[in-house]
Amino acid sequence: MQGEEPTRQAADHRTLTVRRWSVEEWLGNEVAWNDLVGRSATDALFLSWEWLTNWWHCFGSSVGGMPEILAVYQGADLVGLAPLYCRRLVRGGFVPTLSVQFLGLSWRDDVPLISEYLDVIAAAGDLERVREACVRFLLRAPGWTEFLAGFTPAAARWRELYSRCAAARVHYVRELDRSVAYQADLTAGFPAYLRDLHQSTRRSIWNLRRRLHEFGPVRLEELPAMDIAGGFRDLNRLHELRWQKPAFGVRRLQFHTALAQRLAERGELVLSRLWVGGQVVSVLYDVRKGTRQYNIKMAFDPGFNPRVSLGLLHLGYAMEAAAERRVGCYDFLAGPGRSSDFKRLLSQQRLDLSCVQMLRGALLTSLYRWGDRVRQR
Repeated sequence: MQGEEPTRQAADHRTLTVRRWSVEEWLGNEVAWNDLVGRSATDALFLSWEWLTNWWHCFGSSVGGMPEILAVYQGADLVGLAPLYCRRLVRGGFVPTLSVQFLGLSWRDDVPLISEYLDVIAAAGDLERVREACVRFLLRAPGWTEFLAGFTPAAARWRELYSRCAAARVHYVRELDRSVAYQADLTAGFPAYLRDLHQSTRRSIWNLRRRLHEFGPVRLEELPAMDIAGGFRDLNRLHELRWQKPAFGVRRLQFHTALAQRLAERGELVLSRLWVGGQVVSVLYDVRKGTRQYNIKMAFDPGFNPRVSLGLLHLGYAMEAAAERRVGCYDFLAGPGRSSDFKRLLSQQRLDLSCVQMLRGALLTSLYRWGDRVRQR
């Protein structure tokens, strides 16, 4: 995908110019990138410069790709970014594919961690224009046979846009890997949030706090930057007790340690330990971006006591502290619980996510069309 000239798209009597950033431009534009994220209608964490740059540093070698950062300008003003990369792989066991994907995800690859809410970065008024500018730019670029928008809340928009811009004969679009992300609404404060919960859920995260004190002194500790490594050691230890594997392997631990250090410098890291009777029994790893707090990972001692749910109680403490800091949305992200759908029970809002696979070329489009028809019979 090298060597094309910048392309232009006219819409709303305004002209957008799409230009590739070199790796040096990408790495040297942290301020401009995060300034655009701050003005954008898309996600503040998973599309931030630090998240995606750190993801590439930790996992880029395993995916074996090349960055394809598309910068979208109106005149001299940066109005959009499409943080992409391309890699060569084999689909269907035998079809060579040049895949273009968003940074933060290597679709159907278990090694790199999965980022959510992926999309272009642009203000609300520019979002559709920026998506279309990127699609039209890619359609003019030779070589690639697959464009993947993964775990995005804008799947319907990507499908419609690709279907409209691409010739049907040699292009095909599919939507798959659906999931749901859940969020708790804390805008009215924690007491109001508790009142809206079902009685059994409220009991699990609030009423049973008094039972926890039967096992000794209870203390919630938010860890400073100097103790990030210790917090992650406890997180891995407790996760292994329940799941027989650490929360973060070597590369994922490297990713989260580097990210947590940067976030802590800006007061955006919320890494907390729950102590009961002098023992660390639960660890919660959250990130706070403005009025949104993301629950990245949690782990607790599964053998503590069956009469209390340490995980739910710790979440209750975390949400109460978040509400006191004027967090309006506590985001549990996607993924089911092990024994219950606790995210749904704790939430008032949901966001549907899915992956959109946009295909180009006679062989790959024919293969997937045929496969989808067979599955639908």
